Amino acid sequence: MNDKFQPLDRDDDVLLFDNNNTFTVAKLKDLVSQEFKERFLTSYHSQPMYRGGSTERVDIKSDLSTISFDSKSFLCSEIQWKCINSVNCKLLKVDSGGWQEGKLRVQARVVNSYYENNDYKKYKEAVIDICIEFSPARPSEPISPLDDIRQSEEYKKLSNNN
Repeated sequence: MNDKFQPLDRDDDVLLFDNNNTFTVAKLKDLVSQEFKERFLTSYHSQPMYRGGSTERVDIKSDLSTISFDSKSFLCSEIQWKCINSVNCKLLKVDSGGWQEGKLRVQARVVNSYYENNDYKKYKEAVIDICIEFSPARPSEPISPLDDIRQSEEYKKLSNNN
């Protein structure tokens, strides 16, 4: 196994898992994002400063937003999660000729998002960033640039003549 994980940047690439479930990269990101929203985020309505209806706000759950010990508190504006284990799957890239076997892992970040308004930061909402990574079982590129030359018919003929 190669174990060199690369992010999957094309949302229309397809993943096939051992249980025969298939997902596009975009769909898998959506499913993982939904799971994170349920586990790490909370949604509540807040009254705006102007007249009108309430607005929904998404935030990191309060029991995850601070860490306290020895009477000290630390504000957590970011939660990062990275898979230790990877799962077997096959990848079908849109621009490739077939399925590629390998391993898949997921990374996620939950970050409180802010925006600048009149020289001060104002809270916007918690944002979930999902990264799907793939490591091919066999590298798609030759290990050495000379491998292509060594495999060519001309090189084989030249090496047999000596």
